[in-house]
Formats: sequence, C-alpha cells, structure tokens
Amino acid sequence: MIIFVYDLKYYLILDQVTLPAIVIIFIINLFFGFSWGTLLIGALVGGGFFFLQFIVSRGKWIGGGDIRLGLLMGVILGWPQVLTALFVAYLLGSLFAIGLLVSGKKHWGDKLPFGTFLSLATFIVLLYGEVLIKWYWSLWT
Repeated sequence: MIIFVYDLKYYLILDQVTLPAIVIIFIINLFFGFSWGTLLIGALVGGGFFFLQFIVSRGKWIGGGDIRLGLLMGVILGWPQVLTALFVAYLLGSLFAIGLLVSGKKHWGDKLPFGTFLSLATFIVLLYGEVLIKWYWSLWT
C-alpha cells in the first residue's frame, strides 16, 4: 500500500520500504513453506526483467526502484506467479495510459507511476493468480 500511494503521488519507490520488505517477506514465505528456489527464481526474474530494461534504456524507461520492486514481487509471489503479475501490471498500465492519452490528461512521452501498477498487479495475483492463469489457459484449449 505504501509503494502504491507513494509512487502515485511522488513517482518514487522508496528503498526504505522495498529493501527490508524483500528480506522480511522472503523469510516469512520460507516459514509458510515456499521453496527458497522458487522465491529466488521469482526475484531474479522480477528484478532481472526491470534491470534489463534499465540497461537497454540507460535508465530512461525504468528507475532503480522498479528493479527493487521487481525483486520484491518475486519474493512475494515466487516463480512463475511473478510472470502473471508482470503481465497484469503492463496490461493495467497500458489501459490506464490509453485512457489518459485519449482524454488529453497526458501526452505521449509523459511519465506514469509504474510502481503503482506493479503494486496493484502483485496484490491481484496474490489473491487471484491461480484463477487468472486457469482462465487464460481456458482461452487456448
């Protein structure tokens, strides 16, 4: 919730929130029976996805806070649920951006607080990830 609101208001993802949360949630998820491998792969995929974008764009598309938020998403959701959350975040962000562009409230090239969509997508997948995956696969079978 803190990341959602703070990024929405200030376009900033605080390390004081993400870094301790990564460690604490990793430990909590181990206690709840997640395998450490699943959590580490999730963190590497989540953080690596944004790190790659950061490198390719030289920091113009994604900030360092998004990389750490990707790590946090990975330890919250694990592998492969982090992929679902990334998909949902990009879908929500795209729909929201199109609405803002069409309404004239934003212009092409303006920034959006992407951490807000990443936070929301993480929460959605935490609650409904399995349902979303089953629904998606049902479209193809």
